[in-house]
Amino acid sequence: MRRFLRYATGSRALVATLVILAGAAVADPGAALNLVARVQSYRLLDDIPYGDGPREKLDVYLPDHAEAPRPLIVFFYGGRWSSGEKANYRFVGAALAARGVIAVIPDYSLYPQARFPVFLEDAARALRWAHDNAKRLGADHSRIFLMGHSAGGHIAAMLAFDQRWLSAVGLSPSSDLAGLIGLAGAYDFAIDSDVLRGVFGAPANAAASQPLRYVTRDAPPALLIAGEADTTVKPRNTRALAAAIDAAGGEARVIYYPGVTHREIIGAFSPLLHFLAPVADDVMAFVDAKRARADDTKERRVGGRDGDAK
Repeated sequence: MRRFLRYATGSRALVATLVILAGAAVADPGAALNLVARVQSYRLLDDIPYGDGPREKLDVYLPDHAEAPRPLIVFFYGGRWSSGEKANYRFVGAALAARGVIAVIPDYSLYPQARFPVFLEDAARALRWAHDNAKRLGADHSRIFLMGHSAGGHIAAMLAFDQRWLSAVGLSPSSDLAGLIGLAGAYDFAIDSDVLRGVFGAPANAAASQPLRYVTRDAPPALLIAGEADTTVKPRNTRALAAAIDAAGGEARVIYYPGVTHREIIGAFSPLLHFLAPVADDVMAFVDAKRARADDTKERRVGGRDGDAK
């Protein structure tokens, strides 16, 4: 167990910190955000195996001095199913822990070493680990959420809507998940590149890989967030999934942030970029409510009128 709790005081420390952050932001934006995460207060359990595979390890971020039981979020990062490291998202775990949430961030198998659906099987085992260890971590079993960004949003949505993956590890989306949090997730996309064809394999897998195909009325409630300036995973993915949930009689809250891009959605978890969009605050409002009202399937523009994203 590691604990990060450091404070910088005085103008010299502030100037030095800004210089370091500026340099890190040029070389690696994620590194700069993680530098800030290191001065936040939390406890870290790192590199915990949840399976036998070389990438089946996870990190746990525990709130410092938080009273149990706490909500727990399992977060899957993005990277087009072919890149990413849990350590790069320390700023997400730190932000959640600072708000009293236990955050679990797993690595999972990536292309080309693995193809669909291996990363879904990994993700299901990571959730099983979180479920089995919830009490020891001080988590509330009735408040376990899945959250994902980009390709990680696809993974989280597949676990939440396609019951096969959680059933394989003895869990059920309807009874073992309090909710799904999708951040600019890929829910309705064409497999139209060499990389995606490699990730998802045979044409028969094209339809089977789309989360909105599996939406049912008894699926866990969802918070779906997208940036209107996202050209990587366009907001139509979010609109399509929200429409499928609505058609099935399910529960969803949809938020679009004007002018916010794909990377800014996840970067806004950091105190450095929180001004871009209140992503962490909106996630916490959803978590604190635990379940959205049945009639709360609606869209909201932050700082604007309700309506479709462009």
